Amino acid sequence: MKVLRTVLGDVPAESSGLMLSHEHLLYGYPGAELDPRAALDYDAAVDFVAKQVRKGKQDHGYGTIVDMTPPEVGRYPKFMADVAVKTGMNVIAITGFFPERMGIPYYWRRQTVEELTEFFVSDLTEGMVFAWHKTPYRAGAIKIATGQESVTPKPSPLGPNGRHIHEVEDRVIRAAAHAAKQVGCAINTHIDPMDFDVTNPLREQLEILLEEGLDPGKVILGHAFVPPQLGAMKEVLDMGANVQLDHVGIPWRISSAEELDEAMAVALVELLDAGYGDRITMSFDRWFMNPRAGVTEQDPQLLNEKVDLSYMFTSWVPRLKSKGVTDEQLRKIMVDNPRRIFSIEVPDPAPAAA
Repeated sequence: MKVLRTVLGDVPAESSGLMLSHEHLLYGYPGAELDPRAALDYDAAVDFVAKQVRKGKQDHGYGTIVDMTPPEVGRYPKFMADVAVKTGMNVIAITGFFPERMGIPYYWRRQTVEELTEFFVSDLTEGMVFAWHKTPYRAGAIKIATGQESVTPKPSPLGPNGRHIHEVEDRVIRAAAHAAKQVGCAINTHIDPMDFDVTNPLREQLEILLEEGLDPGKVILGHAFVPPQLGAMKEVLDMGANVQLDHVGIPWRISSAEELDEAMAVALVELLDAGYGDRITMSFDRWFMNPRAGVTEQDPQLLNEKVDLSYMFTSWVPRLKSKGVTDEQLRKIMVDNPRRIFSIEVPDPAPAAA
């Protein structure tokens, strides 16, 4: 039996509907939860996010959101569950960490691969911990993240492992592979596009996962289209992995949404024409709520909060259709592919007693 492991429990995979494979219902850089200026009015925050989610579900048929927020970046299990209850949306949480330069708290940097694996498996099978308390809400996938992104971004240096991946990130990735193999869940990744200047970060992440024996078909390599890196994508697609098209309508390291959208659309068509349509997923990487202090030059307002969920169908999909992308291809990218990748096989329920 194949299921999606949502924060409200396992649901049949065929109930996924349209899936967004990389979003953030509540997002705050590490430390934001300590700032009185970012303190939540919890009920108002849930309502604010639920209103956006509900509208997307009603107007456009979104059925599942993968909330890719790791524990140190504001993952709030009850918040996700309450949004799911209020909207009827499937919400899949993740375990894992942000890049070492921005995340992986000191406590976890001291842990072995075996201890990290145990942590990920516990989140996936028993329930996530929040503010010292264990919750009943389970994660349904794992996030790995690499990159030199920081307040002053620059490409990652060469690490001790011979890749542009930090030592602790390497350990986390290996633990993620072990946990994913145990549970049968997907791994979705974050890279920093600046690392394309020095390497193929998609391949480097995938190589480590493959070294630990993970099925590449359960891996989504994220941010691959920001901006499109066709050679790098084809390299990992030919190794059996999946790539994610994200930042639809959200310029990141690009001058405008129009420039990025057009470049991504052209690249997507080339990959579809080359026969890779069964290994691509699509998402916004949207922040539904980002509690924070005021906007400053040091901490500017980013555009992840401004794009509306309707943009996918009022702007992006028409752009793709104008280039010949079919409804069948879109269904693969937004339903069939993510459903297959995020599905977890569990035993069939026992038959009822006679």
